[in-house]
Amino acid sequence: ICSWFLLPEVVAVQVGMNGQATNTMPKLLAIVIPLGISVAGSIVNLANKEENSVKGFAVAFIGIAAMILTLFFNM
Repeated sequence: ICSWFLLPEVVAVQVGMNGQATNTMPKLLAIVIPLGISVAGSIVNLANKEENSVKGFAVAFIGIAAMILTLFFNM
């Protein structure tokens, strides 16, 4: 929820070696894509019957990390 208020309308999703944004996308996509990745990972984790499986957890973590990096690079 805070991402909607903190991110600009056009979000930098790639940053070049010089610190400038090299690729951008609309705010809505920048929020929905990591959220979808996290939800998909959570569903895989809940659907998996094995106790020691980390596949779903890893995918959910990637989505969370993507959102944190997006917020960091756009502040």
